[in-house]
Amino acid sequence: MSMSLITFIIIHLGVFAFMVEMLRRLTMRHREYPLDENRETLPFGFLRLRHIVVMFIISYIAWVLFSLWLYQLFIGDLL
Repeated sequence: MSMSLITFIIIHLGVFAFMVEMLRRLTMRHREYPLDENRETLPFGFLRLRHIVVMFIISYIAWVLFSLWLYQLFIGDLL
């Protein structure tokens, strides 16, 4: 394995660990402090916490796919 591939994998594992820890903390805080979701507490009146979490996960997956494409494009073979 090349050094660039090892660095690439380490960066992705670090970001994945950060995402998992953030989701774990979010669920822990959500259990401690139940949020009342009504028109006054929601951003823009419709954006719920689950929407933000889903968009966070989708953006992470898009980032991984885009970075894999960029790695393939600029550095070369993945294996």
